[in-house]
Amino acid sequence: MIHTIQIYLRSLLIVVAALLLMCIPACQRSSLVENVNVESVLISGLKISDKKTPILEKTIFSIDHRKGLIYNARPLPKGTVIGTVKLQITTGSNVYPRIFVGGVEQTSKGLDTVNLSKYAEGVRLLMQHRKNTNLTKEYQLKINIYEQDPYTYKWTESSQAAPTSANSTDIILSRLVDNGVAYYYFTRGSSETHLWRATHAKPDIWSEIAIPSTLDAPIVDIVEQGGGDILLGLQSSGQHVLYTHGNENKWEQSNSSISFISHLLGNLYYRGSNRPLFAVTKSDGVHFASETGVLVPKLFPLENNTRLSISVENHPIALLIGGSVADTTALVYSTSNGLDWLTPLDAKKISKIWPSSLPGSMVYEPKDKSILLVKPAATPKQTEQPEMRVYVSLDYGTSWEQLTERSILPTIYYDKAQTHQPGIALYRGDDGRMYIFGGLKNGHPTIWVGKPLRFQ
Repeated sequence: MIHTIQIYLRSLLIVVAALLLMCIPACQRSSLVENVNVESVLISGLKISDKKTPILEKTIFSIDHRKGLIYNARPLPKGTVIGTVKLQITTGSNVYPRIFVGGVEQTSKGLDTVNLSKYAEGVRLLMQHRKNTNLTKEYQLKINIYEQDPYTYKWTESSQAAPTSANSTDIILSRLVDNGVAYYYFTRGSSETHLWRATHAKPDIWSEIAIPSTLDAPIVDIVEQGGGDILLGLQSSGQHVLYTHGNENKWEQSNSSISFISHLLGNLYYRGSNRPLFAVTKSDGVHFASETGVLVPKLFPLENNTRLSISVENHPIALLIGGSVADTTALVYSTSNGLDWLTPLDAKKISKIWPSSLPGSMVYEPKDKSILLVKPAATPKQTEQPEMRVYVSLDYGTSWEQLTERSILPTIYYDKAQTHQPGIALYRGDDGRMYIFGGLKNGHPTIWVGKPLRFQ
């Protein structure tokens, strides 16, 4: 009897298990069908374009399906006017979009051309399935526009003094570099040179580094060395010298240069590897990288330049700005190997940066992948030109937009009574604040600290 009951229970379990196995695919199919229905009314992409506002076409809109929100994470510039635009919505073929602006459905000019002049009153996108009108998905389109210039800073004067040599009237060349551990500021005059250092922990406290007189020749330029608190200096003899701060301020001089290195041009640093960029002088002219390298073009700004080293998608890039083309725009060069220096002019694009013999200063903002350039306009040929100009690039130096608001820099830099000179230093602290000093003749050694308002 017991044996018979066990056989019965075993058979019952087998039947139940079989029924469960039969149900699982059905449940899975039901779930998949449901997901397919939901996905069929989702928006996978949105673009806005208007010939009168070219920046709209380059604006990237993010889509949050969970919240039903479409928005541009990088706001449009202050003063951007939104009117009748072409709206391109990427979705399934069986979906009919209904667009409401300020609560009014748009039907007059077709769904691809929409008047968004009242976007601030709310834009609602209702995605409705053509074969099943009960299946819908609703989105809110939020267009973000800066209320003020996005690169406006709130400037305050630091209690710390800037390097005293920053305001010397004898500056021939100045250079500020960042090796990831500390900032170094170098000035070269007709009779003496100075080197200063500030740490990332305390970016507004500068102390002077003694340059030993035992070196064979004076230092004429510097470049950062990544991977430690190390600095590379170029001597007027064509040799180089390494300075290591962590090893009792050790200076290590090279006495075996194969070629006469005449100019430093930057440094390509990635994953512990440094590739200093330089030019070599030979009897037939100046060459890039070596005596057999490409000849440096006549207009290439070998010394009075602004330099910046960054990484673009894990590739090190060096930017160099200076010189002029027909006295209308500064040259912008970039390289990823130190051998080929490319310029947007090769693609028939001009930088629109005011040419000047004063190099200026560049800084990279990793939070929004932008480059800020401060460039004094010394003795402009055209009248009514500002003494100081500020530019921003959102495509790693290919194109530049001039910024206009006076609050981008401390007002003292826009004072027409001020005379600008080499020595300006602009750098970004780890705390996201901007620091600037120097570049003013007979000015005060003041450090200004700027708090970026766009990240608040």
